[in-house]
Amino acid sequence: MSDHGDPDPGLASELRLGAGREWAEEAAEDERLTELLRRRRLSLVEVMRDLAHRGARVSIEAGGHTFSGVVVAACDDYATLEGAGHITEVRYQAGAWSVIAADQPVQGSSTLTAETFHGRLHEHAAAGTRLQLALSGRIAITGVIEVVATDHIEFTDVDDRQLYVPINRILGTSRSTDPH
Repeated sequence: MSDHGDPDPGLASELRLGAGREWAEEAAEDERLTELLRRRRLSLVEVMRDLAHRGARVSIEAGGHTFSGVVVAACDDYATLEGAGHITEVRYQAGAWSVIAADQPVQGSSTLTAETFHGRLHEHAAAGTRLQLALSGRIAITGVIEVVATDHIEFTDVDDRQLYVPINRILGTSRSTDPH
């Protein structure tokens, strides 16, 4: 008769815990890789729509201009930001976007806007909205869009000058939320 005895209960428990730990580590690594693959497939439009859904606060440095606020709308090629006393539309391609960490998401007012930046410029022209245009080269001009053409706008500035501005030079628009 052989004397095998009972296996060591401590050793059996340690082996089970070790295997469980390895499985948990493998599962965590699988989840990390799955999330990385999902993020690699996202377009900037999808990222911005997620930020709008979460009411994320962002900042963007673009051509010498800084824009910041809560993402309240994300359209095909621009996002609408609402900050303290202003609303800004910024083209996605204008610069690098930073998400500002916040304790809690901030909800801005939701407005229906055109799906494209070109369409949004048309809406501003139709409404006669007084805007500040942020242009590449650290240039900012204030006035009203008179006409939106296929590749440029006709803009009357505060000095009553008629300007012709290529749309691809416009990084973003900003307007006051103050009704006065």
